[in-house]
Amino acid sequence: MKKFTAALCTVLLLIGAVLVPGAAAAGPALANTRAYCIMDADTGLVLAQQNMDEELHPASITKVMTLGLACEKAQGDWDDVKLTVSHEDVYSLAGTDSSHIALREGEEVPLVDALYATQMASANDGANLLAEYFGGGTIEGGVAKMNEQVEELGLAHTHFANPHGISDEDHYTSCYDMAQILRWALEQPGFEDVFTRSEMYTMQPTNVQPVTRYFSQQDKMRIGSSRYHIASILGSKIGYTNTARYSYACLAEQNGVRLICVTMQSELSTDKYNDVRTLLDYAFSTFTGYTDLPAQGVTAQLPVTGGGESLGTVTVSDPGVRLLLADGLSAKDVTVSLELPETYVLGTEPEVYAVYAIRGGTKQESTSVRVKAEISGLTELLEASTGTELEAAKAVQPKGRALWLLGISLGSTVAAAAVTFFIVRLLAKRKKRRARSASRHGK
Repeated sequence: MKKFTAALCTVLLLIGAVLVPGAAAAGPALANTRAYCIMDADTGLVLAQQNMDEELHPASITKVMTLGLACEKAQGDWDDVKLTVSHEDVYSLAGTDSSHIALREGEEVPLVDALYATQMASANDGANLLAEYFGGGTIEGGVAKMNEQVEELGLAHTHFANPHGISDEDHYTSCYDMAQILRWALEQPGFEDVFTRSEMYTMQPTNVQPVTRYFSQQDKMRIGSSRYHIASILGSKIGYTNTARYSYACLAEQNGVRLICVTMQSELSTDKYNDVRTLLDYAFSTFTGYTDLPAQGVTAQLPVTGGGESLGTVTVSDPGVRLLLADGLSAKDVTVSLELPETYVLGTEPEVYAVYAIRGGTKQESTSVRVKAEISGLTELLEASTGTELEAAKAVQPKGRALWLLGISLGSTVAAAAVTFFIVRLLAKRKKRRARSASRHGK
């Protein structure tokens, strides 16, 4: 990866500085909770942390990933989707003394019921059922999908052995990873509705069970009458096993600031309540508003290749970003760099990023956030290359050969033109979407 760096103001001399997450103590030190991470829900920027990369047993906050993958597969279309409970869904939990909603083999369960049962009742049999849904019919397939998503998100401290969170030596995550998983899950259609529901949910009788089942969310910090109630918490997932102790993941919002907070290995339930309150009080009093950082004109040229041919170069630049900075910090405390590959190969998704690094000192974690960089000139380059014969076509030009070689050559050229046309159209659509998004966010 090539890197091009410039400072946001006039701090170019700091380019070579080493920015290490957690290098300065920027948040509360918790004695009864092993690890935590507070993150901006919009950008994924870490605001404060303690042992955020330590690999720990997550317990039922595992279900954030399970629910996220189920919502991703459903794409908001829950109507008339029914799942059939398998033998494994039920009997793989035998002897675990785990939470469940008494599903029975052969029971037909609406997808929406399985989602709310898994979230609100923390039903392990519901989690198994969802894993089969997005895992091609088996729990093992679902767990494989969970780990594939971990890899896709680039998380280094997570591995899942089951979809529910029963402790296993090969089942672990970190506060940072879980915060990123929750951030990803919140982007999936319908997940936030499930995650934030406070009203009781009613599950109607099924083909096997004649009883009506009722689910209510169990987090005391979201119950208005509880002395542990915290008004800013919109949604949450709680977890507990003897090994993991108490774990917690939530989405909170106050005065337009949206935060993700994850805690792990709180010794007692009261420790969890008290420490989450401490963290949110700290975060909402320290991070009171967003800072808009316009594009700084940091640019680099990126070579473009296709079909073995060099097509020219495009320009990569920083897009600007909206960051949640601690009160007392400003644009001068942020540097921006470009991270890009050696070449952009047509047909692949270019991994080009603007990296915004915060020098927070004791006010904020000295860490960074990566944002997709802007690429300009690609549409024009492709239009100029339309009709250009790529190397694959040249290799089979007929020179007294059989007519089938002519067919291959023509086919290669047509395919190249089609790919070029498709990419041009795709870029145009992305540009329109980006413009609409910028308009919605006031950029």
